[in-house]
Amino acid sequence: MGEDWSRWLDEAPEEGGPSGRQARSKAPVVRLRRGKRDDDGIDGEPAQRPILVVGGCGGAGTTTTALGIAGELASAGTPTVAVDATAAGSDLALRGADEHLHPISLQSWLYGRGDDQPAPLKECLSLATSGIGLLWRDAAPLRRRATYLTVARAVDEAGFTGVYDGGNPIAGRQLRPLLDDADVALVLAIPARSDAANRLRVTLEWLDDQFGDSSEGPGTGIVGDTTIVVSHQHPGFDSRVADHLREHLSGWVREIREIPYDPHLARGELVEHAALAEETRRAYARLLAGVAS
Repeated sequence: MGEDWSRWLDEAPEEGGPSGRQARSKAPVVRLRRGKRDDDGIDGEPAQRPILVVGGCGGAGTTTTALGIAGELASAGTPTVAVDATAAGSDLALRGADEHLHPISLQSWLYGRGDDQPAPLKECLSLATSGIGLLWRDAAPLRRRATYLTVARAVDEAGFTGVYDGGNPIAGRQLRPLLDDADVALVLAIPARSDAANRLRVTLEWLDDQFGDSSEGPGTGIVGDTTIVVSHQHPGFDSRVADHLREHLSGWVREIREIPYDPHLARGELVEHAALAEETRRAYARLLAGVAS
């Protein structure tokens, strides 16, 4: 957007600009599914957007946030896959596959049929009792010129909505194809700490510099299409960090949401969606409703 963020925080957002989703359509990339079809091939209601969850810093809770969003999607009846989109593999499946951990990695699935054709996705998924599938990746690079947009396209063509755990940092080159696609909703997670909130500004500036456009106004572009998640990782619910962000960033980002502390998540073990506290699930549902709009 080409603006000075030191001035942004002192100015009122302008009204009447284009929506963030419209403003992010400049990239010449292959678009994902925009709508679902009924049996007659007629476009129906718009499908759920794929979602990329990235950390604004280390320890931001991207994996638990991705699992929470995916669990709520599945609860609503949406076929959902949580995908490890980190550079060298994370513990997404180890944390989320409380029903079945499949030995097939993302890379093995992606090239499973030979001739660079993916194997049937349902046969390669790890499973959670929440109803979601999971794709874990190993440390090997994706072959040839494949990117995570290749992955996203294949997940979409298999009839699933992808929730991508991008980990940290957001500047990882493997995330650029997803960040550059306006049909992928961006969730930026930080822990409920003041230092994380301070570093968030640098992340938003980077997003603006890399993916913004000088013609975009306040509240538009990739920054305007970003949902901020403040994750509480210690007992209690001190909203000062989230309130500070709301004071300075409302009108510039899509939404700011909080995920309360949950002892089940704090254990660092398998995440069972049904074992989450009721308020935690409500928070994920509210987050999903905002991202889906």
